[in-house]
Amino acid sequence: MGSNCVASTSIGCLFCCKGCNAEKVRNAFTFIPPLPSYRVDADDKNEDGETGKIVYMMEGLERSSLYRQAAEASEVRWLTTRKGSKVPLVWLRREKVSPPREGASQPADAQQPLVLLHCHGNATDIGMMMGPYFELAKVLGVEVAGVEYSGYGVATGKPSSSNTYADVEAAYEFLLSQGIPSKRIVVYGQSVGSGPVTSLAASKQLGGVVLHSPLLSGIKVVDPNPDKFCRPSCVWSCFDFYPNDRRVKVIACPVFIMHGQRDDIIPFYHGFRLHKAIKKESRWPAYFPARAGHNDLVETDMRAYFGEISSFLHDVKKIASGQKVSPPVHEKPQQVQMVLKSPSPAKAPEEGEEGKQAFPDSQGDFIGSAQEPKAGPEDGRYEELRKGNIQVPGGLNGLETLAPGAKKARDLATTTT
Repeated sequence: MGSNCVASTSIGCLFCCKGCNAEKVRNAFTFIPPLPSYRVDADDKNEDGETGKIVYMMEGLERSSLYRQAAEASEVRWLTTRKGSKVPLVWLRREKVSPPREGASQPADAQQPLVLLHCHGNATDIGMMMGPYFELAKVLGVEVAGVEYSGYGVATGKPSSSNTYADVEAAYEFLLSQGIPSKRIVVYGQSVGSGPVTSLAASKQLGGVVLHSPLLSGIKVVDPNPDKFCRPSCVWSCFDFYPNDRRVKVIACPVFIMHGQRDDIIPFYHGFRLHKAIKKESRWPAYFPARAGHNDLVETDMRAYFGEISSFLHDVKKIASGQKVSPPVHEKPQQVQMVLKSPSPAKAPEEGEEGKQAFPDSQGDFIGSAQEPKAGPEDGRYEELRKGNIQVPGGLNGLETLAPGAKKARDLATTTT
């Protein structure tokens, strides 16, 4: 029995453990909300209850000058989704992030900035993303609107793929209601966030799409050997969700993809194949840093990261102003060092790094000093899934246990290969 068969058999065992409920299986491994890093206090200036200010509940964030600046430059709006969840949207406005100096002339597009509608990864929340939001707004000269997922942070509801679709749709409709033209809205999906972003882009008019470490689809993440038979995404295709590989084919606006080639959470070939699946007229040159993984794409080369996004947004601005712009012709093939197989496990931390946490006690105070929040889980869950080692979150009796039948399938593979 090959590795694909082991993984597929184990997922079948897990399906039985979850009462044959496909939604529970998806949610068990896709959504891992952290403890809320923030709360939302009512804005004293507004009595409608629909606005507020973000307040950090993590000491490291509260002590950071950068994060405090981000909180001061933002406002929170409460949105009600079509699924009934109440989710906060934090909006960093350009006039607060970079207030004009007295007597300085206004830029030509001062009244119509691009708005980056951001969907974060599954291991963070908008509180922990405030530092990166501020950096994006400050460096790129855009406004950033970060929407929370149902069941994350202070949002009501439960985390699910269908709820994330409703969450980002509510954020998009809100921005339109505030007078932001659709051609000036750029959606940015990181990791799992690529799912709701791609769904929105396939059905709504937008200025552009940025996919950061995206996935081909929800279940394709656990394929041990993506080009061989009996892979989970083929056997259990009826359970699949976030079908980004199908949806990117119909996106009409410019699409920019970036993916680290050392990604051991969502393998690099996901981003590479998505890039190739985009229509030629919408396919902007991708950014595939050779040394970057899943949670350090920004930190690996911050100058290159912001430079690539800035170049893409420059073209989006031109298109929004009515100019005709075609994708640049260079594809940067020299960057690609791809291996189409399950990635190796992440290397062990170096000496002195064993106790490094997702956030240190104190964040830096300057642009570029904020540690990149963890967009995806680092507990090896996807690597174990590819091996057929299926852990049932919560277990059958409140404990985390190996799915019945999964160990037997794994042991059988060991003796027959």
